[in-house]
Amino acid sequence: MTQRPEARRAATGMGIATAVSRSIGFVRVLVVAAVLGTTYLGNAYQSTNSVSNVLFELIAAGALSAVLVPTFVDLLDRDDGARAEHLAGRLLGLALVVLGAVSVVGIVAAPWIAQLLTRGVTEAEKAAQQEQLSTLLLRWYIPQVMLYAVGAIAVAVLYAKRKLTVTALAPVGYTVVTVITMVVFRLVTGPDPTVDLTTGEALILAIGGTLGVAAFVGIPTVALWRSGFRLYPRLGRHDAEVRRVVRLSGWAVFQHTMVGLLLGAAIVVGNSVKGGTVAYQVAFVFFLAPYAILAQPVHTAILSDLSRESGEPGAFARSLRWALDNIVLLVVPATALMMALAYPLMRVVAFGGAAKGDGAQLLAAGLASLALGLVAYSAFLLFARAYYALGNSRVPAVVALVAGVVGALVMVVGGRAFDGSATVGMLGIGHSLAYVLGALALGVGLRRRTGAPLWPAALLPAVLVALPIGIVCWWVGAAVEPQSRLLTALLVAGLGLAGLGCYLLGLRLVRRQPLPLPRRSRTRDLEPADPALEP
Repeated sequence: MTQRPEARRAATGMGIATAVSRSIGFVRVLVVAAVLGTTYLGNAYQSTNSVSNVLFELIAAGALSAVLVPTFVDLLDRDDGARAEHLAGRLLGLALVVLGAVSVVGIVAAPWIAQLLTRGVTEAEKAAQQEQLSTLLLRWYIPQVMLYAVGAIAVAVLYAKRKLTVTALAPVGYTVVTVITMVVFRLVTGPDPTVDLTTGEALILAIGGTLGVAAFVGIPTVALWRSGFRLYPRLGRHDAEVRRVVRLSGWAVFQHTMVGLLLGAAIVVGNSVKGGTVAYQVAFVFFLAPYAILAQPVHTAILSDLSRESGEPGAFARSLRWALDNIVLLVVPATALMMALAYPLMRVVAFGGAAKGDGAQLLAAGLASLALGLVAYSAFLLFARAYYALGNSRVPAVVALVAGVVGALVMVVGGRAFDGSATVGMLGIGHSLAYVLGALALGVGLRRRTGAPLWPAALLPAVLVALPIGIVCWWVGAAVEPQSRLLTALLVAGLGLAGLGCYLLGLRLVRRQPLPLPRRSRTRDLEPADPALEP
């Protein structure tokens, strides 16, 4: 039996592009934290900037992303590009109508949404100032949901074409515009701006944020057009294919409700701590980096294979185990090192306003608690896409909704029981618990659907190798704790590289190898590669 390398090649290319993109993205979040600080101003900016994300996740993200990929794979495999363009255009037209109405309602309701976001602020004057600023920003940020719809459909088609690299580079545009916005804002307001901004100062943040999203969406959209695929909104009566996608998407909306619930709870609870929302969201960007670089390319690259193998339980299970084992081998050491080195790492990267007071402790609490659930987060998203490939979006939707409610309750109850960095830590614990529960439930369901064991054989060896490495790194970091930023950076880099080297050596000792090529059936090995799916 031979091996077909399309999945690994696509995953590797996307992983490299994502690493570059995420590295540049760190600049964005660190600049935002440095200019706005872990302050109520930072809370106002981050929380309002996230509302459009929450709305999009709740209403349309599931409908316009993973559910569409299997559909477009099928159409493109049959060389029916015209039908794929028609379907994408009809879905975009429908999405813009629905999200346009949501935007109008959101603009009108902005004052009430701002009140909800600031409920946790105990200082009356700060609460009033933050509410006023948040209202203005919301009226600019909420309509961004329509831009996200364009980008989501463009990305879904590019995924189906297995053109993954350009989708990973999309955040670069957002980063560039956001950094320029923060530089202009800093020049206008000077150091240590407060939440009591003038209209002109607030508009710098509002306009810059919207232009950043436009750049983020524009990169994959232009790339799609350059590939020859014409995406523009179409209106008209629904045909059978549109109705089928909308039906599947209806359940997918509930799956993405989990993201909205967790993010919404984190925003509201985080606002009860000065800089809490900023700290959690900066930590979340660091948390997403290893997922995006290591795990997302694997399950994105294998998604089209899962779609083709949906009628072959044995082949489907083998592809799923391949993806899961590789995700585990790659993500477990990242989890151990992030938890062990969270505080010294945050001491290195926290600049300006983010380095003042307890800023580094807030950031570290968020990162360590989020990292605890990194494997579960990666597994949940892989399993959800596997269900989509099987044409079932109901199960992941129900599981996500229940897990999201549990996680949000943990955030709210835990956040009220503690204060300071412990509150931020409870936000991460709630997020991790939700994805652990969700991944376990979906894994059991897929085991029953395929009739094959799906528990990752690599999990126990990876944990046994990574756990002592993480403990040693944590002990050394806590015992040494250099005072200068440079020495702390050298310590983090040294421990990280040494830990990674020891992990790779440990894998050799237990005879595990990251990223083995997936085994394919003999019949499929004889099939020529589809040029439409080449990177």
